[in-house]
Amino acid sequence: MNTSSAFIIFRTGTKAARPQVFFNDEAKSILFPPAPEGERALLPEISSLCLKWKEILDRMQDEIRGSADEGIQRKSYIDILQSWRRQYAVRGILLSERTSTSKRGKKSYLFIIERVNPENLNLTEVFRQGNLNHREQEIVRLILADYGNKEIAKHLGISINTVKGYMKLLMRKVGVHTRAGIIAALLNKKKEK
Repeated sequence: MNTSSAFIIFRTGTKAARPQVFFNDEAKSILFPPAPEGERALLPEISSLCLKWKEILDRMQDEIRGSADEGIQRKSYIDILQSWRRQYAVRGILLSERTSTSKRGKKSYLFIIERVNPENLNLTEVFRQGNLNHREQEIVRLILADYGNKEIAKHLGISINTVKGYMKLLMRKVGVHTRAGIIAALLNKKKEK
């Protein structure tokens, strides 16, 4: 079993310079998996992913600055990635906010990619902390199993609109705006435990 970590370092650019992206072989194998024979691999644009993660992390840092925890550097889950049949959680860390006069406006970010194995997660305590009812728990388990809204509706015998309603409630309950954010928020609760 390979125990090395997958990571991406992202340095923002300035008007004159483009952002820089560095990643290790583990990250490369997750982001660019070999396609099965006869299929074409859909390759993500790493810079776009990094910009998305940067925006999420910057928002989180702004919230921390405004709270009593100011000065505490928090590492937290910010997104969920799907690479073929495996799911990965992405943690983000702002490496440094110090700027010199020559590098004003540049920031460096570290994104760590960790495999999420839903079968190995003990979600009972996480569900309790999140105060999720039975139906919400079922939906979260199906999201972790990579079910889409239509599949969740069929599996639970409810309408697609009911699933969408539960998704909105779950997002509001855990304070996020995306489906991946639901899982990321619950994984953060698990880490805080």
